[in-house]
Amino acid sequence: MRFIKAIILTLSIFVLLSGCGGGDGSEQTPVELQTNYTLDLACQNEGVFPETCVLNDPNNPFANVYINEENKWDLHDAAPSAKSRFYLWATALAKSPNGENQYYTASALHALYTEGGSVVAKTQAIKAYRAVLDHFFDDVTYFLADWLLPVVEYYEVLLRELTGDRLYDPSFDNLSDLFETPEQALNTLNDWGYSYDPVTGQVERNPL
Repeated sequence: MRFIKAIILTLSIFVLLSGCGGGDGSEQTPVELQTNYTLDLACQNEGVFPETCVLNDPNNPFANVYINEENKWDLHDAAPSAKSRFYLWATALAKSPNGENQYYTASALHALYTEGGSVVAKTQAIKAYRAVLDHFFDDVTYFLADWLLPVVEYYEVLLRELTGDRLYDPSFDNLSDLFETPEQALNTLNDWGYSYDPVTGQVERNPL
């Protein structure tokens, strides 16, 4: 299945890159997608707003790919690995800074750490989650209301609350803990200037 997804995503990027270099649309540049668990960063804060060095990362297969708010989801669904999703969302973030792109960059890093134990991915995931709170506190993403299918409806979810959930207890999403204990996660959030309520799932800024 991963091999099939890799082919689909390679073909998708091949199409998106067509015509990027020449005015007649004749330039076509296939790219190789990575599925391993190592992560070599181009700079210290790659994938963390406001850093945009991912666009110059030679390991980034999406650096020259046209990504917008619609096709990023198709590319996400076809991505063969958490590492590929990291480069996808970090590129989307660098080109279009918003909370959704930052959160899913953090999520991909979190998944990469879960799957392969990359300490670099773990450290970067924590930075990326913090950036959601520091820079995109009121941003939202949209979840499918699948209980209404076949009617297609979406509802808003605050990214700060998803971030709090992921830092406090990521096991709900089958992800590894980023901190040794939930209490350590709460203490870290407090050090950053935030509080998380495990009962309500709400994240608030600490009073000055």
